Amino acid sequence: MAPRQRSHETPPRAADDAQDDRWCMAVRLLGRVEKQLDQALQQRHGLPLSEYRALCALTRSDGESALRMGELADRIGLKDSTVTRLVGRLEARGLAERAASAGDGRAVAASITPAGRQCYAEVTPTYRAALGDALGASLTNVYLADLAAWVLTGESAVNSAPALDPPAGA
Repeated sequence: MAPRQRSHETPPRAADDAQDDRWCMAVRLLGRVEKQLDQALQQRHGLPLSEYRALCALTRSDGESALRMGELADRIGLKDSTVTRLVGRLEARGLAERAASAGDGRAVAASITPAGRQCYAEVTPTYRAALGDALGASLTNVYLADLAAWVLTGESAVNSAPALDPPAGA
């Protein structure tokens, strides 16, 4: 069943060339930043960015002691099967563990171990420094500057206009 539209909303339409171009620029910024983050984490800590993101999600699991694999996949933007392998690698390093999900013994959930929390705490300063560097470098690119500025400050680089808050759940 399709979600009901509110009367004041315009119906969805296909993106135009300009919107497609802006989206490509956003993806370009994301790709650049992700590449720099992965390189920094791999070089300094031997930890791939995907594993760092999993530790981050497990650390910030909203008070839950564990996250189901599907929930973890949603939080870090990977497929369920990819997350299963990723958690297996974390488990082999002693950074996470798997168990039957509370309330549903058929589902598998992952949780962070004390060693995983320590690793996350040690790696986060490198991640944040690399993120700041990558975003700062993007400020000099006319196509990426506005998006980078919004991530850095919460404001648009165009006339210092306040940026819109992201939609709930984004």
